[in-house]
Amino acid sequence: MSRLGLWLVEHINKIIPPQPMHQELATAKLSDDDYQKRDHEEAALVIPVFGAHWQIEGKRVLDVGGGLGGKAAYCVDYGARQAISLDRRTYSNQVAIRLTQHGALYPLTADAAFMPFSDNSFDVILSVNAFEHIENVRATLQACKRILKPDGLIFLYFPPFYSPWGAHLDGWINFPWPHLFFSDRTLIEAAQRAEMRLARNADYIPPAQVDWDSVQQLPDLNRVTVKQFLTLIRDLELRVVMQRMLPFGWRYLSQRGWLAKSILALLNYLARLPFLREVVTTKMVFVLTK
Repeated sequence: MSRLGLWLVEHINKIIPPQPMHQELATAKLSDDDYQKRDHEEAALVIPVFGAHWQIEGKRVLDVGGGLGGKAAYCVDYGARQAISLDRRTYSNQVAIRLTQHGALYPLTADAAFMPFSDNSFDVILSVNAFEHIENVRATLQACKRILKPDGLIFLYFPPFYSPWGAHLDGWINFPWPHLFFSDRTLIEAAQRAEMRLARNADYIPPAQVDWDSVQQLPDLNRVTVKQFLTLIRDLELRVVMQRMLPFGWRYLSQRGWLAKSILALLNYLARLPFLREVVTTKMVFVLTK
């Protein structure tokens, strides 16, 4: 391991403060209720990106990587006939069960690559900020295609690996794109040292904790890139109804004046170029069907 690399990571970390969005996430990780609320609010922010394609009134919805159930609860609140929150963590689904006021919400513990549903059984499949963590992306997409009704839609929103925060070390590493410049080992040691100083991991809810004593590489990531995911979609013969590569800062810039919107227009253009989109894109947005 490069001592120089570790020194650089730690000193850059001192210069660049934590992002407000990461501070808010760290706070939400302290309790189940706060994390559920954050997921519900996140769904409210993300869903408009899908535009007019998002129509779930009276439909059966599956949330893949549903976490504590907040996003599925959002679907029920906005008209879904039924919303199943699928997550591989038993703890997450035990917490999701507490959302009893959402009578049409059903948590389920299962591997997304081997979903226990019959063919053509869902109108809508949703996954928000989860596909980057799914171990077998190909098998999961195949399963989604199998259980989707012929006229159903798959809605995906998640970051590619080389996106600014694709290392998923926010809370310990403050600056963007650390995984482009430093090895996993260097980043993990820097994060471990930051955790020794911050002592926040033990206070997080179990699904948000990292086992820093045993982790050897960036935790819980499949490292899927834009190029790899586009190839998977093509190979599995999924039809793209809508595709957007959202550049970093897109939400902030879209809410500011003409100069910010001009910068956003440039970033949107760069996010369409194959050799730049991997690092410019912060979120991939897809609406897919059979």
